Amino acid sequence: MSDHDGPPSVRIQLHGRFAVALHGRPVEHLLPGRRARLLVAVLALSSRSAVDRSTLIDVLWRPAAPGDGAAATFSALLSKVRTALDPAEIRGRRCLQLVLPPDGIVDASVAEAALHAAESASARQDWPRVWTEALSALFVTQRGFLSDFDDPWSEDRRRDLAHQHRRVLACYGEACLHLGPGELAGAERSARALIELDPLAETGHRLLMRALDAQGDRAAALAVYEDVRRTLRDQLGASPSASTRELHAALLG
Repeated sequence: MSDHDGPPSVRIQLHGRFAVALHGRPVEHLLPGRRARLLVAVLALSSRSAVDRSTLIDVLWRPAAPGDGAAATFSALLSKVRTALDPAEIRGRRCLQLVLPPDGIVDASVAEAALHAAESASARQDWPRVWTEALSALFVTQRGFLSDFDDPWSEDRRRDLAHQHRRVLACYGEACLHLGPGELAGAERSARALIELDPLAETGHRLLMRALDAQGDRAAALAVYEDVRRTLRDQLGASPSASTRELHAALLG
């Protein structure tokens, strides 16, 4: 049996409900309260760089202002979190950084790396690689970010990571479209998800037009153009972009 058999020594889940597992055993209940869980989340999302202690205190106390005793309370909290997360380490004094063992996993970091790989492969038109990497990212990003947190920091990150999810959907849908008949339904699903998330963005509409046309339903593809044209006119007083108009003209033959 190799050293890497079994669950990772540390696994932190930030998408969906917050969770921490050590060697496969859930331990998030050992973190003392909301601020402790939020501290782990902030450091896990920023694991490649250190975060200033004063910044962490501000985040943990928002929307209230930290009082005179906040620094001492934070120090006691940090000590308890360090104990609960072992073998992960929180290094530093003025600036703090979460350092995981070599096999440690943060799902948000996995998704970020997979999306970067997918977009790089897309530039090379390596569609099987795009499909694999984008699907790996999609498994994470489709769950949303910290669904059980309602603090200001989580709300801000949720908005940022919603954009990341749209990039994942666009990569996955484009790969499905290029891989042919067996994946066209995936391209259509991705396109419809993009439109639902942002009806005014044309990327999803163009992807849906191409997916429907590839499935032999050109009339439906043309209807999508009319939908986005009306939406842009009614909501923004604008017309579709040149790329969307060119796709429409190509569908008209």
